[in-house]
Amino acid sequence: MKKSKLLKKNITKLVEFSFKDGRLVESQVTKAIKALKALPKYEAIPSLLEYLKGLKRVERQYTMIVETSIPLPPATVSKMKRIIEKKKKITKMVVNINPQILGGFRLKIGDEVYDESILGKINQVKEAITHGRLN
Repeated sequence: MKKSKLLKKNITKLVEFSFKDGRLVESQVTKAIKALKALPKYEAIPSLLEYLKGLKRVERQYTMIVETSIPLPPATVSKMKRIIEKKKKITKMVVNINPQILGGFRLKIGDEVYDESILGKINQVKEAITHGRLN
């Protein structure tokens, strides 16, 4: 089923209205879901799925994911968040332990990835060698 442009536009607006200062507003989400449920079933189900995808997409923009090889002290995580918040609004933090990165960290916010891990550096050198860019 192909959604109409107007329906897509309305879903996008519903997603925008569901957030305030990067945070999900539960009452707005409830209103949006009720409005989408009122559509005919052949439009309601795909519209609800599209709305949920939109919510996840926007939430990712405000989520900071830190990946390290060892657990970080809470003070370090807080300091990282304060530094990043000078440029971007962060409403959610996730810290993952991944021993495969060997050391350093990988930071992801939305679609942006900052790779300061040892594995990332090794891969950069490997890429440079295989493509003849190493001087």
